[in-house]
Amino acid sequence: MNFAQLLAQLNAQRATLQAQFRALEAEGQSILTAAATDSQRNLTAEEQTRSLAIVTERTQLRSQLTALDQQIAEVEAERDADAEATRAAQERHPGAELPADGTRAARTNPRDSVYSRAKSREGVSFFRDMLAAQNGSPSRAVQERLLAHEQEAEQRVRDGQLSERSIATTGLGGLVPPQYLVDQYAAVARAGRPTANIVRNLPLPESGMSIVVPRGATGVSAAVQATQNTAVSSTDATFADVTVPVVTVAGQQDVSRQSIERGIGVDEIIYADLAAAYAVAVNVEVLSGTGTGGRALGILATAGITQEPAFTAAATIATFYSKVSGAINDVQTGRFLPPEAIVMQPRRWAWLTSQLDSSGRPLVLPTANGPVNVVAAAEGEIPAVATIDSSGVLQALPVITDASIPISVGTGPEDQVIIARFSDHLLWEDSAHPAQLRFEQTLGANLTVKLVAYGYIAFTAARFPKATAVIGGNAGTAGFGLVAPTF
Repeated sequence: MNFAQLLAQLNAQRATLQAQFRALEAEGQSILTAAATDSQRNLTAEEQTRSLAIVTERTQLRSQLTALDQQIAEVEAERDADAEATRAAQERHPGAELPADGTRAARTNPRDSVYSRAKSREGVSFFRDMLAAQNGSPSRAVQERLLAHEQEAEQRVRDGQLSERSIATTGLGGLVPPQYLVDQYAAVARAGRPTANIVRNLPLPESGMSIVVPRGATGVSAAVQATQNTAVSSTDATFADVTVPVVTVAGQQDVSRQSIERGIGVDEIIYADLAAAYAVAVNVEVLSGTGTGGRALGILATAGITQEPAFTAAATIATFYSKVSGAINDVQTGRFLPPEAIVMQPRRWAWLTSQLDSSGRPLVLPTANGPVNVVAAAEGEIPAVATIDSSGVLQALPVITDASIPISVGTGPEDQVIIARFSDHLLWEDSAHPAQLRFEQTLGANLTVKLVAYGYIAFTAARFPKATAVIGGNAGTAGFGLVAPTF
């Protein structure tokens, strides 16, 4: 799919949402007009209920439209940057053919790259060449490969095909690891960073070990003026600073020189696993960072978030559904904006999908079948936050499963479910995300090479604590609540 097709799809989605918004607006206006023309009567109970529902639905649609507008703007900016890169490439290589949709014409075939997965099987290793260069006596072929790769990587960074990752080695300056090292190797299954991906991501400032975010403590006031020429309501606004520490997330692996020089693909797999482990560590900090010992302060440890009441009996589909409703209400009434998503353990979503009614029929059904009277829907059209990779929908909110949600909380022990307006939470990350790789021979006497992946992040959910509500993990009766389900 090219940029034109993607923008057409996004604009079609926006047009649909806009049409729904206008229809609700017209319906609400018709209710008010009917009451006004009928001897200025008050709204009936049914009309009032529908009017309030229209307000809620319009608020949700407005949030979706805002998110979609942001996504369209990002795609348009990327399209424009892509077009600029294509024009620059044409200036460097006049006569190159441009595709009809305006996207870049030159696409590097991984098989033609200096370093690729196929060539690693033939013994051409990026890290092996780096070692040879570090020793100060690389062969002519090694020198040519490293130089060609650096030029290739720089071009791909300029063209937006590759994010720059720095590798510090003596006398080598900055090089970018081959894309296949990160994209194609995955030695160990990892939980990923689903929650970190749905909070608001911002670039980390270039310097400093903390970020200060002002937060309103007391707002101004407004009230009816008692009589003319008398003082109107006046309350001084006050603000407090939220100080967000910049923390370091890192991992290392000692690798024998023999495994790099004599093995095939060993170094690539280790690098990919370090990057994957780094991503999980960032996600854990966003969720459960304690704010002590150099850690970030995660969502679940933030003071002021709403903890829903403990389960007083074994959780059922009815009590769980009710608590989700309560959590949504707490966000709506505490933040005065709707939540955007629900994050839960995969085991909790699996438990939901296993629930049956009294006739043995499943309660969670695919939306493609047009489910009626169900507690949740699996897959299908997902509303709210764009870019969410969800498992389904519960109470009109996308459900994201995250295996890093704690499972040993409370007296159960229980897992937890987070309902939040995740765009209120901020995650700053280093521009070299997910990690910078430092390639050093710190244990040269042992013929050992140390690979280090690291990066800097800062996170806060303290700007709007009431934007988050949590179910489960309370100190309730042992064995009750969101304990490990059985299937």
